[in-house]
Amino acid sequence: METPTTTYGMQFSGPPKVLFWFRVYTGCMTAVYALCALAAPFIFFAATRAAEEQVLVLKIQAGLLLLIGLVFAVVFALPFVLPRKRWVWIYDLVLICIGLTSCCILPAAVPLLIYWLKPEAKSWFNSAFDL
Repeated sequence: METPTTTYGMQFSGPPKVLFWFRVYTGCMTAVYALCALAAPFIFFAATRAAEEQVLVLKIQAGLLLLIGLVFAVVFALPFVLPRKRWVWIYDLVLICIGLTSCCILPAAVPLLIYWLKPEAKSWFNSAFDL
């Protein structure tokens, strides 16, 4: 059973609800970037059927898509295995801010950011030092 944590005179018990939605967010973002990495070979092989002047461009695009897809898939998958530390809260905040750069993810990232900045989420990551 989780012991209640105290922050700024307020008491919280158990993980905050925003943590569930953050995990949904990072899971979806991991899947999107993994799909980008999986799409790269299709673009690379499409270059074999393209006109000669487009071959190099398609191969570069495929390489960049593979690289960016793999890097960001790993970056967004890390919160599932990282420990409950203060710096992880900041790392997760950066991941939410990355979502703010996309107009498609913006409607989910803004409310997530608002709830992420509340004391409940901060205390969840700080409580590992209170024990």
